[in-house]
Amino acid sequence: MGGRRRLPSGVPRAYRDHRRRAGVDYRVYVTAIIERLGRLPTAAFPTLREAGIVNGELERLHAEAEDLQERPRRRRDLQRVQRRRIALRSQLVALERRLEELAAPNGHGQDLASLVTAAHKDAKR
Repeated sequence: MGGRRRLPSGVPRAYRDHRRRAGVDYRVYVTAIIERLGRLPTAAFPTLREAGIVNGELERLHAEAEDLQERPRRRRDLQRVQRRRIALRSQLVALERRLEELAAPNGHGQDLASLVTAAHKDAKR
């Protein structure tokens, strides 16, 4: 973590400033994962951090793809973004699976989709 302390919520840092949009999205996602899986071992923090970063990148690319869909002359760029999104989704699934393996001794397991949706609603309030 480069000498940086965890956030007060216990979420490992990924960015210098977690007050920006990317940092808030990261915190919402990582908090949902922690709520779903319970307390994770310290060895899982790098994987957790990478999953949060990948999730944020997917959200950013989604917005970029929507933007490009409105511009018919940017079809090649749209295809590039869509290929990148496919690769990132696969990476995110693998990271989440690894987190579940690392958390298995904790005996936790809830529906991730419902937790992420609830966390996004709480963050927007």
